[in-house]
Amino acid sequence: MVYAGAGSTSFEQARKDLLHLANLEIKTERVRRATTRNGKARLALTRLLEQAFLEKTIPEQLRGGPADQEAPPIAAVMCDGGRYQRFDRGEAKPESGSFWRESRVACLLSMTAASYGNDPGSDLPDFLKDVSIAKKLAEIGQVQGENPVAQKQTDQDQDSPWERGEMLSKEVVASSRNWKEFGSQVASQAWYRGFGKATHKVFVSDGSSAIEELQAAWFSDYTSVLDIMHALSYSLAAARAIHSDRDTAWQCYQQFATWIWRGEVDQVIASLAEHQQQLGEPPADASESDPREIVRRSRVYYSNHRSRMNYPLYREKGYPLTSSIMESTVKQVSRRVKGTEKFWSSEGGEAVLQLRGDYLSTSDPMVAHWKRAIAAANGFRTYRLSA
Repeated sequence: MVYAGAGSTSFEQARKDLLHLANLEIKTERVRRATTRNGKARLALTRLLEQAFLEKTIPEQLRGGPADQEAPPIAAVMCDGGRYQRFDRGEAKPESGSFWRESRVACLLSMTAASYGNDPGSDLPDFLKDVSIAKKLAEIGQVQGENPVAQKQTDQDQDSPWERGEMLSKEVVASSRNWKEFGSQVASQAWYRGFGKATHKVFVSDGSSAIEELQAAWFSDYTSVLDIMHALSYSLAAARAIHSDRDTAWQCYQQFATWIWRGEVDQVIASLAEHQQQLGEPPADASESDPREIVRRSRVYYSNHRSRMNYPLYREKGYPLTSSIMESTVKQVSRRVKGTEKFWSSEGGEAVLQLRGDYLSTSDPMVAHWKRAIAAANGFRTYRLSA
């Protein structure tokens, strides 16, 4: 019941799944209660472990770990946000009129070490030069303009675009807590996975300020990497703002992308500064679609993140350059909680987010949960007295 309730698109769908797949006739409300109850139990344990982690010294938090937990060759942390609707009974309607809230999701990846001694791929990969990547970059950066007709990529391009370590395991943390509170939860889970003891630690994100603050507060000794696809989306936006001709804009993007791939970010910043001088500075009331504002925003973005864009070094060490696995994980979480017809209470939403992360984790923490639940069972049902 709990697996179906946490994984199906709704509790009603979970009821139907149980009927058709297991021939079990279980009411929707019973599925909901079982899912929520066990989600809360998992939350209680998570908070207990988090509190124990917070009571440790800062050096122990940063570099320590459980004695029985081996450090991964490469410890990689990624964070991103999703969306879901929250409404508690008796709560006043939000002033914005919207019930949409942000969910927070993190991936803790254990990866094999893949140090090459030098950059194993100094040339920009073909798939990042091909027009087929334009649509993806435009979606990431919400870039306006017509995308060229994509040609089908080869399986080799899709499976191994550049050398990197292989993923050994993935742990997923999902919650509705704000970024500050979520940071300690992620750090706690990483500590119990032995990440603090790892020699190679990397934190990959899209460069948003909230996630940067989380990284600075809880993962300050990690190598901070800017997701290269987000970086390239700003190049595409700037190129289209500078050149109205599609082909010329694509050539400009390729030049920016080549510099970024080689770690020559200062070249991009200098070029954007020249184009900014030609276009002029945007006025204070410039729209987001104003070419002058697009170029300015791209230049500021690269200036702010230049220290996180040493991609040749990251490739040399076998570090991940993208957070694509993070994006797919957010979609898997959102598949359960996001929907125009879905409204979650604070407790119910948090319980299901916890379970969704548990069932997406390689270590399958629910196996240990059921063992504890069976050991603690006393044969009596518990009822809550009505007020």
